[in-house]
Amino acid sequence: MPAKAIIISIGDEILYGQTLDTNSHWISGELDNLGIRVFRKITIGDTKEEILHHFAEAEKLADIVLITGGLGPTSDDLTKPCLVEYFDTHLVRNEEMLINIQNLFAKAGREVTKLNEAQADMPASCMPVPNVIGTAPGMWFERKGKVMVSMPGVPYEMKRMMQETILPKLKEMYVSDGLFHRIIRTIGIPESVLAERIKDWENALPAHIKLAYLPTMGSVKMRLTSSGENRRSHW
Repeated sequence: MPAKAIIISIGDEILYGQTLDTNSHWISGELDNLGIRVFRKITIGDTKEEILHHFAEAEKLADIVLITGGLGPTSDDLTKPCLVEYFDTHLVRNEEMLINIQNLFAKAGREVTKLNEAQADMPASCMPVPNVIGTAPGMWFERKGKVMVSMPGVPYEMKRMMQETILPKLKEMYVSDGLFHRIIRTIGIPESVLAERIKDWENALPAHIKLAYLPTMGSVKMRLTSSGENRRSHW
């Protein structure tokens, strides 16, 4: 069975409709390419109780929990303190992360503030994930065979972190036969009529192939999804 993942997006600005959550869309596609199945996406605001609740729920249900947002230097950025509390740990200053922050500010000709320096304080039980283009490092936690990773909400920072560190590590940990999709597109036939016409064919599909109907204006796409070592012989 493919590893299961939950994506948690944190930020009031997403709930208010002020920021479009493109992160979870991109992450889903990258995990799909690894054969990791995203079965839930959650968007929550900057509220401690909500964050802790969904951390616990996601860790219970999924093999992998990927979190974006809430890693800035200000008081409304709650992800890191919530992770400290959730994993019952404490913060330690990471000198490598601090040097990276100092170098970024030096290149921009700006002075590092105490708030910025504090972004180098990392939970003692995590593996810091370098952020070479931003001041908020990522945090990788492992517990009881589960992985939880926190990343900044800035899309280009998150993507760089995923591509350079997180995706390669997940690929090593979760060897999978992959998920494979095939799309059949129909035109000029309503979804309900199409489903009625092909119901015998649909009922005869092998158990490891899942069919989904994706209707759009004037057409219906049928997505066939398969996983497992014998998938290729059944297309």
